[in-house]
Amino acid sequence: MNARTAFITAARWSGLGLLALAVCAFWYVGAAWLSGTLPSAGKMAHVPPGKPPAYLCEAAFHTDIALPLDGEIANWRKDFRGYLPDYLPRDTYLLFGWGDSVFFTKVLYPEDLTASRGLSALAGLNPVAMRIVPVYGSDVRAVCKPLPGGQETKRVLIDEIRSSLKRDAEGAYVQIDTDVPGELLLSAKGRYSLFNTCNQWTARALGKAGLPRAAFAPFAWSVTHPLNLASEAAPHD
Repeated sequence: MNARTAFITAARWSGLGLLALAVCAFWYVGAAWLSGTLPSAGKMAHVPPGKPPAYLCEAAFHTDIALPLDGEIANWRKDFRGYLPDYLPRDTYLLFGWGDSVFFTKVLYPEDLTASRGLSALAGLNPVAMRIVPVYGSDVRAVCKPLPGGQETKRVLIDEIRSSLKRDAEGAYVQIDTDVPGELLLSAKGRYSLFNTCNQWTARALGKAGLPRAAFAPFAWSVTHPLNLASEAAPHD
């Protein structure tokens, strides 16, 4: 085989590989779109938010569940004593997000996402973490969406967060080192993958709480769109 033939063969296989990748990406996004368009109804969708509410906070590629630090169901200040500062004001919310620990600690900006980091995360090779970020209540109320479902929905979300956290032999949470100021990273259960992303965890938690959810929710809009559809369909006075 001469050099020209080898080049043509390599180019042909590269083209077929890119075509296969494009087809897989098309079906992946298509499945997410269809799942988000036809979500579960959610039996708690029309129940007003609890007091104080739980919130859903959306970033470009990630969603967090926000709960009050000093809640009546869960007193996170007590749960995380020694992990979070004692001086946090009473009007503080904690943002809870499950996901790949390398994404949380190393990928702070889009340019930080290298091929090796992305592939290791999608292959489930990295430890999984729960990222917990204290935020002023005023900021949460300004930019996040209150979740319907009343107190019972909050209780289920809290139980799901607690059941997702790992503990050591003495019952203590297992902390993961991070250089990101103000964030707490705790070891969590599960394995991150292309089909079990951070947003999939959030959607699953919302579904358990009786809220609308997409069965396949790899993107942030996969989590928020079912809630928006339910809100639009709700009767208005």
